[in-house]
Amino acid sequence: MPASTNIAEGSILDNRFVLTEKLAEGGMSVVYRARDLNNGEDPVAVKVPKALYASGTGSWSMSQQEEAIGTRLDHPYVLKFLPAAEAKRRAYIVTEYVPGPTLQQRLASERVIAEAEATLIASRLCEALEHIHERGYVHYDLKPANVILCPNGSIRLIDFGLAHAAVRGRFSLTGAPPMLGTPEYVAPEQIRRKRGRRSADVYGVGAMLYEMVTGQLPFPDDDPFQVVSARLIGDPVAPSQVNQNVSPAVEEIILRAMRRNPKERYQDMAALRAALANPKALVIANLRDRLQPVTRWRKSLRLMRYVAIVVLLPILSQVILFLCLWHHLAKTR
Repeated sequence: MPASTNIAEGSILDNRFVLTEKLAEGGMSVVYRARDLNNGEDPVAVKVPKALYASGTGSWSMSQQEEAIGTRLDHPYVLKFLPAAEAKRRAYIVTEYVPGPTLQQRLASERVIAEAEATLIASRLCEALEHIHERGYVHYDLKPANVILCPNGSIRLIDFGLAHAAVRGRFSLTGAPPMLGTPEYVAPEQIRRKRGRRSADVYGVGAMLYEMVTGQLPFPDDDPFQVVSARLIGDPVAPSQVNQNVSPAVEEIILRAMRRNPKERYQDMAALRAALANPKALVIANLRDRLQPVTRWRKSLRLMRYVAIVVLLPILSQVILFLCLWHHLAKTR
């Protein structure tokens, strides 16, 4: 069983990686800057599951899967994974260390990013995701916290903990949360636990571009259940209504990328990147005039449906499974 003790700055993993500074902390893991005793002075980054999750086989499996996917990727805009110990005493992942703030930190300080820079960041994300998709994977967790803005103007797309093979069906990743992704940025089909569609990442890029040029989330709400419910039944407010400086072309790109029906979005990253590269050539279809506003009563109704499907149905299936097992045992006595 993997080790489950807490670690902190100063800890040494497998007599090799000295954790020198905490860089970031998420719900399930912590990322440290570290020194590799085997490879000189260049720092690395080490992602370690929190003690609450490190002892579980699901966390170990997710960590191994993320590492397996990461090592198959090789693109200048994708975080580079590095080989670690062959026999680990606990789950962790080693990657290159990239200085620079995350896009989330940049948005927190500036709120709105100039349209030209925002579209450049989105275009580079498309390049990274095009590489990932060509390798047969979908990222599924696109959000500003998972994009590092490098000092030289480059970017790094990070965190492949929810990445999965691009096959049709439903999510079945051991140890994963009930809904994969961050509520503010997930595509509607992710809420329904469907997988295998690269267009889910198209939606994620559109949602981040929306936030970059408006300074506001597409579906702002303090209640995450309301956030996920809203995108199932309605569309975001037109970006130009939030920030009048948003151009018609960029607004059209965002709204097409965020269409609720995946078939109505850009069908791959190459198409989205082409639109971002030459927005003046875009044919404006006035998608803003066809947006479906989110009404409160419909939101509440769909929220009840979401809770019934995502929360109650799995519980009911477990109860039925238990009763069937109990009935079988009773018959064999």
